Amino acid sequence: MDDEPSDGVVLLRRLSMDDVDAWLAGEDDEQIRWFEFPGPATRAHVERAIAAWQESWACEGAVRQWGVRALPGHDLAGGVELRDLGDGRVNLSYVIFPPYRRRGFAARASRLALSYAAQVLRASSAVIKIVEGNEASLGVARSLGAEMVGHEPTAAGSRFVVFCLLLDR
Repeated sequence: MDDEPSDGVVLLRRLSMDDVDAWLAGEDDEQIRWFEFPGPATRAHVERAIAAWQESWACEGAVRQWGVRALPGHDLAGGVELRDLGDGRVNLSYVIFPPYRRRGFAARASRLALSYAAQVLRASSAVIKIVEGNEASLGVARSLGAEMVGHEPTAAGSRFVVFCLLLDR
């Protein structure tokens, strides 16, 4: 499978330093709230994150992070990440920027990433952790067919709703 999967509406492409400004422009209070960041990301933080994601790709590390691109223009609409947890499991996370929310981009990008996880990483299941109350993200997890399996605390004192999804290989 190609490491730039597309369904004709979204394209997943590795992030580069050319994406820093678009990533910073896409961040908003809702994203900060649900990811429980201490505040808006700085340019240096985004540059370090992209460099780490690039290194993980280059070294076949545990993280596969893509920029979610809106087709046909390839505008950066957000990001989707797989994190190899070992034992055939991956963690899935996603963020969609305001102009692209509630248009199916998160579900489309997640399906593409999960297909990659099953085919390339040989993962058999995915874990999705969503901060309680994030109804849009909870809806995405449910639309993927994930089943709620419990709760666990976040580092910021909230609770994650934990989902599991079996993957077709």
